[in-house]
Amino acid sequence: MPQHIKRLISAFAVVILLFLVMQQVLTPKSFGKSGHYRADAIPENKLKELHYAGSAMCTKCHEDMQTDKAVGFHAQLQCEVCHGPGLKHARYADRFKGKDLPDSLLLHKPDQRQDCAVCHQLNAARIKIVFDTINQSMIHQVNTLKHNPIDKKTKEVLRCIECHNPHQP
Repeated sequence: MPQHIKRLISAFAVVILLFLVMQQVLTPKSFGKSGHYRADAIPENKLKELHYAGSAMCTKCHEDMQTDKAVGFHAQLQCEVCHGPGLKHARYADRFKGKDLPDSLLLHKPDQRQDCAVCHQLNAARIKIVFDTINQSMIHQVNTLKHNPIDKKTKEVLRCIECHNPHQP
């Protein structure tokens, strides 16, 4: 057998041996106990702090908003998609009825054009709504560079919420 073939075979053997050693070193002990994943991940994730409450918690106090949203294009969106994590707000806000909430319990109130543009900015990679048909499975895209309604008095670009109700756009 030629010398270069022997070197190539020995190089492959070293690579395979190195791979097997690294696999043993890097594979977690609980991997494969309960299927093809790391079994210790479940109890570890249970220990993580929760941040999201879910729309059901929001509806308890904000039923009027949920009623508006239920018939609009945003009906399938969870409240926290726009307003951010709300578990602390949901748990403790009722203690402050009639008073101002502390900053730690306030949720984001998306009222700027860039808030809406996160989902609605024209994006070549997204499926287009053709001829403005109503199909709630697709996101209506707006070219925010062209769709800039101007306030006649202040000559400033209007915010989206001045023309559109975000819960029922």
